[in-house]
Amino acid sequence: MLKTIYFLCFISLASFAKPLRIPDTSAGNIFPAVLAQEIVKRSELYDSVAYPYGAVGDVVITKAVADLNDGGLDLIWTATSAERELELTAIYFPIFRGIIGMRLGIIKQQNRQRFSQVNSWDEMREYIPCQGKLWADTAILEANGVKVAKSLGYPNIFAMVEAERCDYFPRGIFEPWGELQREAQYNLTVDPYVMLRYKMPLLFFVKKDNQHLAEHLYGILQQMFEDGSYQALFLNHPDVKNALQQGQLAQRRIFDLDNPYLTEKVRAIPQEFWFDPVVGN
Repeated sequence: MLKTIYFLCFISLASFAKPLRIPDTSAGNIFPAVLAQEIVKRSELYDSVAYPYGAVGDVVITKAVADLNDGGLDLIWTATSAERELELTAIYFPIFRGIIGMRLGIIKQQNRQRFSQVNSWDEMREYIPCQGKLWADTAILEANGVKVAKSLGYPNIFAMVEAERCDYFPRGIFEPWGELQREAQYNLTVDPYVMLRYKMPLLFFVKKDNQHLAEHLYGILQQMFEDGSYQALFLNHPDVKNALQQGQLAQRRIFDLDNPYLTEKVRAIPQEFWFDPVVGN
């Protein structure tokens, strides 16, 4: 009798399982998409991953948010903000474990040794970074007492660095290597000595007021972290692995900045979820 009840319950759950719809191309090889695929393997609510946008590529975040709230998507990921957390339901687990907020400087080749003797934040703050005028990073830097050289155009910043209109261009650890290849007309390199770090996590979001789904997905993420499968997936993903190898983060002087724009819920994320580049956990 018990076996029959269990079997019927299993059939019932299976019959309600459906695809988890995410805003990625059908390639599905970026880390949040790979993570979504692993989540599905542990979920009784979903049996596969679907890509409503097909091979369209990246879509603007406003469209993804609208489609999420209209029911066209089940899950999206983006950098968080107080406004985004009011608009949607956040899953408070930092997808990239905080490495999105780790910044390395693109500098002029001739200035490769510029930060070699910088040992304090007061010394580092004397140097001027270039940033986009409306970027969230710009507000964070200014909140920490940094004078910022601003540009409305992202492509212009590489020329600004070479012309020494600023001392460095802080980039996420995934970004500078490909940018230097693409902008090879400029005489630039990556500073090997310093890293700025502030919390600016990428989070999963579900539809507003869908607390049940948020709790379900958070439970799976927490389980993955506790059994070590999350860490293994994270450290072995090609994008993460290459960025950590090229960045040599453990050898750098790390300056921690406060992000005053974080919500209390983000600040309450358990410390062990954040990646420590010195320990390499």
